[in-house]
Amino acid sequence: MPTTFVAIFIEYAVRVLPWFLIGVLAAYLVERRVSPRDVSRFLGSFRPRRILASFALGMVSPLSIMPQLPVSGSLVRLGAHPALLLGFLAAERSYDFQSFPIISGFFGLRFAVLNALAIYLALLAAILVLARTRVKFRAVNRREGTNGFWYRQVRLGAVVLIGLAVAATARTAIPEELFRGIAQTELGGLATALVAGFSLYFGTILGNYPVAKALADLGMSQTGIFTFLTVSPLFNAVVLTLFVSAAHWRQVFRFFTAYTMVALLLSVIIGTFLL
Repeated sequence: MPTTFVAIFIEYAVRVLPWFLIGVLAAYLVERRVSPRDVSRFLGSFRPRRILASFALGMVSPLSIMPQLPVSGSLVRLGAHPALLLGFLAAERSYDFQSFPIISGFFGLRFAVLNALAIYLALLAAILVLARTRVKFRAVNRREGTNGFWYRQVRLGAVVLIGLAVAATARTAIPEELFRGIAQTELGGLATALVAGFSLYFGTILGNYPVAKALADLGMSQTGIFTFLTVSPLFNAVVLTLFVSAAHWRQVFRFFTAYTMVALLLSVIIGTFLL
């Protein structure tokens, strides 16, 4: 088992870690040039074009947004529209600068395109729920030191390694026949994906990808894998708790529920008919 674990860990790591390092470099360059005031100005109006652009930008942004949730209220004070800010933060959590190349490397180009499209559409559907709602962010002041960026990247790197270790452990420790018997059907894969996605948290979304690959190698259905990668970015116990700590819980629940329902519906349709 140790040899197999190491082999699987290395196999998954070479697909993930190079892109993680590229993302760190991109995040460093972006954070040097983009200030919180710039972000607030970009998110200042709740208009269709701005919504479309901000969600797309959030999904391709290399910035690590989860550590910034506690101070997101400061962006509202600088002029960001609260509902649009919540959607932008959700887009940042749901997808990343490195997501597309990693997912396409694991599951193919078609899968990666459909996954990105499903997440984007689910985010757009969810923001409509808050169109007439004034989202309330908590007022928290906190300034990070000059080493804040590198501290965050080290933490993110650590949780990515944990995700790789969990994936390799699952791949080598879970009996394939037993898992396949449960998760190879559409319904079984769907249920397993929802439970795993809600329970597992790796800080950055990149930690989910090697786990998804391990589930696929163990025999999970295509619908299950697609559901895990599409629904779990927001349908997760820890992510939900973190967002509730930053914004009013009712508004967060409404947004997350709408996202989960639409993402789940799209996952079933795409997993059944398009993959």
